[in-house]
Amino acid sequence: MSWKKTSIMIIMGNEKYPKGKKITTFNNIVAEPTAEQIKLFAEGLQLLSDGDTFLGSEIIKHDALSAE
Repeated sequence: MSWKKTSIMIIMGNEKYPKGKKITTFNNIVAEPTAEQIKLFAEGLQLLSDGDTFLGSEIIKHDALSAE
């Protein structure tokens, strides 16, 4: 199997969102993001937001498997 891409779903909370949260997916991030990298990325998003709080994340790794 070979790495194809990695995506991250960032979950942010804010009373302005329906049901109080918003999930945004970012594609083509580094293959193996560390907890520190995710934390720093979420902090950057918070700085650009209107009062969002970081609720969590989900990492999705896509691998390709050749038929050969």
